[in-house]
Amino acid sequence: MSHLKDELKKLSRDLRAWLKDQDENLIYTSAVPSDNAPANIDSVEDLMAETEKNEAMAAAEHLFFQAAAEKKFEPQKKISLESLREQVIACRDCPLGISRLNPVFGIGSSKAKLMFVGEGPGFQEDHQGEPFVGRSGQLLDKIMEKVLSLRRSDVYIANIVKCHPMKNPETPEAHSNDRPPAPDEIEKCRHYLEEQIRIIQPVCIVPLGSVAAKFLLKTNKGISFLRGHVYDYESDIPGLRHTIKVIPTYHPAALLRNQNLKRDTWHDILLVKDLLDSASQ
Repeated sequence: MSHLKDELKKLSRDLRAWLKDQDENLIYTSAVPSDNAPANIDSVEDLMAETEKNEAMAAAEHLFFQAAAEKKFEPQKKISLESLREQVIACRDCPLGISRLNPVFGIGSSKAKLMFVGEGPGFQEDHQGEPFVGRSGQLLDKIMEKVLSLRRSDVYIANIVKCHPMKNPETPEAHSNDRPPAPDEIEKCRHYLEEQIRIIQPVCIVPLGSVAAKFLLKTNKGISFLRGHVYDYESDIPGLRHTIKVIPTYHPAALLRNQNLKRDTWHDILLVKDLLDSASQ
C-alpha cells in the first residue's frame, strides 16, 4: 500500500506541474486554490472520492447548461407557435376550415415535457376555440392533477385537425354533430401538428383515443390493443433533437361512457409519470 501511495503522490505532483505549464485561461491553472487541486490524493479511497465529486460536478454542470438552453429557446418557441397559430387561423385548405366557427390551435406551455393529442375539436371546442373544454376536458384536467400533479398550463394539448369535423356542416349550432376526421382532412392538416411537435420537442406524447394513436404510431390497430405500452415516435419531422416516447390511452369521452376503462387509463398515466420522472433525473 505504501508503494501505491508513493506512486499516487508522484502522479499528483506530475499532474500539478503539467497544469501549471498550461495557458492561464485553462480551467486548472496555478491560480487554482490548493484545496481544489489533486495534491491531497493519498490513497485509492481519496482517488475514488475525488472521481465521484468530479462526476457530480459534471452532472450538475450538464443540468445547468441544459436549463439555460431551454430558457434561451423558450422565447423563440413562443414566437414560432404564435406564427403557426396565425397560419391555422387563415387556413382554408379543406372544407373544415370553411364550416368551422373557430379554429382550435392548441394550448399550454411551449416548454412542455408532455403533450396530449386528440383527433379533432368537438362542439364545445369549436365554440370556444380551445381544445378539451367540455366534460372530456374537465376529466382530462382531473387525471393530470391527480396522477401527474400537472395543470393544463404545464403541458401542451392539441388535436390532429384544427377545425371541427361535423356530420352536417350546415348546422354548427347543433349538438351530437361530431364525427371523426376523414383521412383526407387529416392529411391536409397534419403538418400543423407535426410543426407543433417540432417546436415543443416534448419528452412524451399521449394520443387520446384510436384516431390519434393510429395516426401517431402509423398503424391500423385499435386503442385497446395499443394502450399499456411505451413506443418510440417514428417520424421524419426534421429538427427533432431526441427520441419522443408515445404512450396511448383512451379518450376521456370513452371514460365518460364506460367507467370500466378508468383502471386501464390510470395504469397508462402512471407509465407517463414514470417516464417523466426518469427524464428529469
